[in-house]
Amino acid sequence: MVPEEYYEDEYYEDEYDEEIEGEEDHFIPAWLRETPYWAVSALLHVVLFAILLVIFTDPPSIKEDQVPINIKPIPKKEDKYDPTVKRDMKKTKKILHEKQVDKPIIERQLEEVTPDIPKGTSLDNVTNVELLSDNLNDAIGVGGGAAGAYGERWGKGSLINEGGGAGTEAAVRAALEWLRRHQRADGGWSAENFAPECDGVKGGNKDSGRYPTDKGFKNHDVGVTGLAILAFAGFGHTHLDGKYPEYVEVLRKAVKYMKSKQIKSADKTLNGTYGDRGVDAEGNELNEHWIYDHSIATMAMGELLAMSDDKINLEKSVTDAVKLCLLAQNTGYGWKYAVKEGKNDTSVTGWMVLALKTAKNAGLKIPRAHYKKAFDGALKWFDRATSVASGKTGYEVPGDEGSRLAGYYPDDPYPYSKDLSCMTAVAVLCRLFSGESRTDPVIKRGVDILMAHKPQWREQDGKKLSTINIYYWYYASYAMFQFGGKMWEDWNKDMIEALVSTQRQEFDPETKEPHCVDGSWDPIGEWGIAGGRVYSTAIGAMTLEVYYRFTRANEGIGN
Repeated sequence: MVPEEYYEDEYYEDEYDEEIEGEEDHFIPAWLRETPYWAVSALLHVVLFAILLVIFTDPPSIKEDQVPINIKPIPKKEDKYDPTVKRDMKKTKKILHEKQVDKPIIERQLEEVTPDIPKGTSLDNVTNVELLSDNLNDAIGVGGGAAGAYGERWGKGSLINEGGGAGTEAAVRAALEWLRRHQRADGGWSAENFAPECDGVKGGNKDSGRYPTDKGFKNHDVGVTGLAILAFAGFGHTHLDGKYPEYVEVLRKAVKYMKSKQIKSADKTLNGTYGDRGVDAEGNELNEHWIYDHSIATMAMGELLAMSDDKINLEKSVTDAVKLCLLAQNTGYGWKYAVKEGKNDTSVTGWMVLALKTAKNAGLKIPRAHYKKAFDGALKWFDRATSVASGKTGYEVPGDEGSRLAGYYPDDPYPYSKDLSCMTAVAVLCRLFSGESRTDPVIKRGVDILMAHKPQWREQDGKKLSTINIYYWYYASYAMFQFGGKMWEDWNKDMIEALVSTQRQEFDPETKEPHCVDGSWDPIGEWGIAGGRVYSTAIGAMTLEVYYRFTRANEGIGN
């Protein structure tokens, strides 16, 4: 508190005098001290008049070769989508050859910090370390809002180093444009009835003509909307910010849709669910696969929260969704189709693990012990579902072939090869995210299984079964990226060939306007009948965003 005497004029006068005593003669010239005050005033007025005269005088003319400083800025060239841009291996290889960045320093750091990662693996991005472990902060680094793990999105830094290029980015952009054109007015996407969005568009309202149809199941709208959100978020956009304003608007509408589909209930087993559970009077689930849609939607909304840090609009919604995920887990193991059903399956468990990993990065007010318990249970289930003899992870029991679309293919043979072990890919990815060593025998055997069945776009031909399974390619591509090294490089080449070369590219040669199917993938893979063209296009884009969507987990840091 200031003493009362400090307010007296005498106090200020004395202190002021002491402060400048002996200095005023030094700073004021003798001639000025002897000049009358009226003369000093007149001099100051003359100087002021001269300054004003200069200010209001017309500026000198600018010569032709001079550029004014404050000219209107030249607008940036609009980066409009061009459907005629080539999306091929040749262009991708050319970019890789011309712009490949040398990585000797990275490799030296790799040998010192993470000796079990194969040489040649790039860790130049901000790492997203041990995503399932109980670290203080598993989203280290800068950028990307609440989680630095997302700060390197939209290409950059790792795109060229990790095997992507102009061809893969052109394919991603085309897929996002297809999704943008087929978003409904309410902000969602329809698995079954996306065709009306093509009305009046050349090439629209026509199925691909392949088996069985372009359309998915109508009760998976929330799920495919979640996948579409993830595709745009993987390209570095949120509902608040991004390079392309039209994509920001797409996500703004999608967030509004997703929140409108979230259940609010006093029943903890229902509250927070994204989508319609369709529970009857006896409490039976009419839509038994709701948990797939919910986990994907939770992951999508969690990523937007982690990237944007928009706690006002998203935190409550995501928190409620995550609490339901945690509640639904079977004690000590994984998830199935209902809350604590007692049965487990690797597919649902994989989506739940990714959803909870994202939620943990988003900084929700949920005790860390709850995440740890969930991740420990999931890893225990992966151990239980993995065959000791073959190393293959099963869907419901150790080493099984995975699930089938029962009833849709009554005639033998079932058209899709079951040698592609999607559940093994899920388990390998989650193990690597959890911080398990790349030299662990279980992971190495899993990687060998994946490498024996690299991506190949081959349709059924007589007894030759189809090898098209974008769901498998998505999980396995992310697993192989996390594993890194020469095996990732080999996998990546086949993945690019399978996806980039088969994406639909159709446009009017005169107007250059894209046809309805331009940028999409035909949903002729094993699960296309469930998700339809929206599913295949969204997950195809996410697969080609593997180079920068998640940074590679770096063992030995953050423990």
